[in-house]
Amino acid sequence: MASNSSLSQRDLAVLWHPCTQMKDHETLPLIPIKSGQGIWLEDFDGNRYLDAISSWWVNLFGHANPAINAALKAQLDTPGTRYFCRLYAPSGN
Repeated sequence: MASNSSLSQRDLAVLWHPCTQMKDHETLPLIPIKSGQGIWLEDFDGNRYLDAISSWWVNLFGHANPAINAALKAQLDTPGTRYFCRLYAPSGN
């Protein structure tokens, strides 16, 4: 099973993080995130963190917002392309 330590070691072995000083990760470990719900993030060791640095859309709606997820799932069941060669897929509007 994945843990924060094993994922951090793997990450640092294969990735460059251009927005941080890589030397900082020797004393400030990376925190691999497993999931998010609302304003909370959870790592692979089961620790929860208040997400105070996310983007403005997450700040407004939260991680894994049920209404947004339901709309996305419903949209996946409709054709993604509108054809103009005598075929028509209504957009549902």
